[in-house]
Amino acid sequence: MPFRPNGRPTPAGSVDNVAIHYTETLIYAGTVDLARKVILKMTEKATILDYIGNTPLLKLRQVSDAIGVDIFVKCEFTNPGGSIKDRMALCMIEEAEKRGDLKPGGTIVDQSTGNTGPALAFVGNVKGYKVRIFLPAQLSSAYDSADRVRIARFYGADVIPIDLNEHMENADRLQGVERAATFVAIRMKQAHDLQRGDPSNWWANQLCNVDNTRAHRDFTGREILDQMDGRIDGWVASVGTGGTLLGVAQALKEKHPEMKVAGVVPTDDPRIEWVRSRAVHNALEMFGVPKLRFLIEDLLEGKVMDDEITIENADAKQMADRLCREEGLYCGMSSGANVCAAIQMAKTMKKGSKIVTVIVDRRDRYFAEYPNEHYVV
Repeated sequence: MPFRPNGRPTPAGSVDNVAIHYTETLIYAGTVDLARKVILKMTEKATILDYIGNTPLLKLRQVSDAIGVDIFVKCEFTNPGGSIKDRMALCMIEEAEKRGDLKPGGTIVDQSTGNTGPALAFVGNVKGYKVRIFLPAQLSSAYDSADRVRIARFYGADVIPIDLNEHMENADRLQGVERAATFVAIRMKQAHDLQRGDPSNWWANQLCNVDNTRAHRDFTGREILDQMDGRIDGWVASVGTGGTLLGVAQALKEKHPEMKVAGVVPTDDPRIEWVRSRAVHNALEMFGVPKLRFLIEDLLEGKVMDDEITIENADAKQMADRLCREEGLYCGMSSGANVCAAIQMAKTMKKGSKIVTVIVDRRDRYFAEYPNEHYVV
């Protein structure tokens, strides 16, 4: 079946489908000039969003050369918005449009400190929506989201810092998992309240939106199956929202049910723990937000992961440095962590096995942290 540039299948009998086959016929018949005119007409109708997806899949040649297992990386930094989050932003927005949840003139709202903010801003503003992103006013560790904030603002988003101290007493006493969960919950409350107060606001809710998972099950995963065209023994990705890890795993396991799946987590970003311990549910209840189901719950309850691999920040950074110098992959810390974890998985597998992981974004989204870039998801 032919595919549009964004990886979505072109329906049989559609104008695009007819144009593709007609163009192929013209080229075969030698009428190259006419074929060029048809291609130009198709190009005139395209937008930048049509080029989300269909990213390259590369075999690593240097950093994994000695282990006897092939590691392939899906190069998601080549998406036009610069990260894998373009996929879920497009899918979540388009599904909301189909349901009528997001209408012309509406505003997209969500919380983000990472790549989701820029992705929603990119897709949303191309489609003509206003975008509002909430991020924490205080961040622990060396993590600095300044570059992602700048990108979101360049795309036109309204980025609003939320100070937890303004919404609860003794916030500074919170520690560990409880603190992380509460910081997320207060920003989710802002988005929830905006949507509840004005239906022209649509809360994307990346952490709970099943269309996040769907984007990777129906598109990213299918692309990997087509590109690998054979055995896949392992799939590795950072847990993050749960959408990428879960969605791709669902797609790959349909054809490779014995395939191993590993989720990657940072040492100091306890996202999976604040869901597992229900700390985030408790915080949301405290702030008056109705009960929500997180994608990570689908991941955990479905027993999707065969292994949960924790990667130290220094190891993620060192691997990101190596990927840049030795493989030419100018990538961020979570990509380095993914490859570290893939190598760990490879050491448990027989020679000749094949593992797929993902290069999430580019290194220039972390300049504000240099030289102490930080692995969080």
